[in-house]
Amino acid sequence: MSEEYQTVERNREEGSIGIGAMIVFIALILVAAVASTIIIKTAEELQQNAEQTSSDTRKEISGKINIIQALVNTSDGDDVDSMVFTAKVASGSTNLLVNNINWVLTCGDATTYGMVAANLGDDSPWGDEIADTVTGSGDAAAGTWEDVNAESLAGAHHDASTELGAGTVFKFDINVDYDTTTTAGAGACEDLSGVGQTLLLKIVVDDGGTTVTELSIDSLTAGSTVI
Repeated sequence: MSEEYQTVERNREEGSIGIGAMIVFIALILVAAVASTIIIKTAEELQQNAEQTSSDTRKEISGKINIIQALVNTSDGDDVDSMVFTAKVASGSTNLLVNNINWVLTCGDATTYGMVAANLGDDSPWGDEIADTVTGSGDAAAGTWEDVNAESLAGAHHDASTELGAGTVFKFDINVDYDTTTTAGAGACEDLSGVGQTLLLKIVVDDGGTTVTELSIDSLTAGSTVI
């Protein structure tokens, strides 16, 4: 075999090896590109989820109402009719308006269940919608209600659009019977708030946190604590 032939064969082998190496190199680049794309996309999704979780957590922590005290206000001799609550806006809360605050009161047991709910800025303690003008004394009996169901400890009523800053202490009432003009004394929890019974109060802030408070009724006497 001539030397020239051996040289040609060697060049062919080296060329084949070079093409194979180039194919492997290109394949590695493609795999790396796909892998990097997946990694970048996954990292972006994780970052977005982390930011959303962080934002939701801040809202849960900052936009929150803490119940300080809950007392019996009135009763019919067998069940609590109404209760008065003292609450405090959690630290760090911002842009929390009165009409951002909702409450849900549940009562009953395994066989009987009831629920009443309202918004502190839109509804009165009796469940009547807030009216622009007063046609009577301003209570449920008159069929209209002017004042928002949130007031300072001194008794000054807040407006629905009042911003409650962090640390603000206020009070509000809940009428368990929900004596509206159309359902006087026939609320869902009318007969489910006697001595020995337990009710559950949830304070839900729009785009904020939820506070759950268990109310245990040990006495129907006005001023008795239910927490």
